[in-house]
Amino acid sequence: MGIFVRKFDAINKDMSQECGGKASHLGELTSLKLNVPKGFCVVADAFSNHLKRNNLDEQINEILQGIDFEDFQDLEQSTGKIRSLIESAEMPPEIEEEIIENYADLLEDEPEPYVAIRSSVAIRESPISSFPGMMDTYYYLRGAPTIIENVKRCWASVWSARAAFTRKTKGVEHSKAIIAPIVQKMVNSRTAGVMFTLNPLNGDPSKIVIEGCWGLGEGLVSGALTPDRFVVDKVMLEINKRTISPKKIECVFDPKKGEAVNADVAPDLQDKPSLDDREIKELVRIAKNIERHYGCPQDIEWAIEKEFPFPENVHILQSRAESVWSQRKKEPVIGRKSGYELLMEKALSTIKLKV
Repeated sequence: MGIFVRKFDAINKDMSQECGGKASHLGELTSLKLNVPKGFCVVADAFSNHLKRNNLDEQINEILQGIDFEDFQDLEQSTGKIRSLIESAEMPPEIEEEIIENYADLLEDEPEPYVAIRSSVAIRESPISSFPGMMDTYYYLRGAPTIIENVKRCWASVWSARAAFTRKTKGVEHSKAIIAPIVQKMVNSRTAGVMFTLNPLNGDPSKIVIEGCWGLGEGLVSGALTPDRFVVDKVMLEINKRTISPKKIECVFDPKKGEAVNADVAPDLQDKPSLDDREIKELVRIAKNIERHYGCPQDIEWAIEKEFPFPENVHILQSRAESVWSQRKKEPVIGRKSGYELLMEKALSTIKLKV
């Protein structure tokens, strides 16, 4: 095991102080033997080492002292200078070597696989394992030099104007921000989306709601696309409701431009469901296992690979605790019965009918 890099199979959910929240959950999902795309995390100490070896701490603090956080233009210019310092500094060779070595381990049968670099963040000495403003992701990257360059870009994103302003307003010390970039193989997505192990519209825990669109999930996450929506009964696995939206645009990789772009969807696919029934039921099965493991409702990202056969084509990209209804006071959903009571009542009545 290296000092500065951890593969997903060496990470668990209790390692957010070392690997950030996103990587710690990807490691946990990998340990559940789910189909998580292979990858690794450049641990938080690597960034600290990069700053120290390049004598950047003093320079950053000097710029920080002069920032007027009420002046957005000054904030943007000053944090831009900090990001430039981080990106232009030479990465310590021992860190670079570990990253390149682990990138090579992802090659398998591909000469140079495409990867995504995603930020995994936390706040040091705190249970906070995510933070607004530090969410930069870089898609469809390949080649060791490009990986090194974008790991530094990911480090630098801890000093985006939004991230710095959010820390300031929430009273979090800038030095306590942890960032641990994830390098993960890209899924060549036919369909991608999110699913919730409760109904996000009303908090009903007896339902799983799946939203999906053609291509990458970025269009859905950004709100640019209206996804298909499937509401599934958690016990009976019946699809209670299908909402198939017109899908005229998809986010796909353009090999000529070397980046993800919005492209027109073929006319015969625009009104076609982005998932078939067996894919929906497989996603529901996985979602129930993840929720059972964590013991609370989950918000899960997934993708369906274009080239792989079912069920190997179903990939899990991330899971986190659902953050809206889980924070609310537990109240009955209908009458005086809780969602759980209604769920169990329905399950038991179904069992009686079959006797």
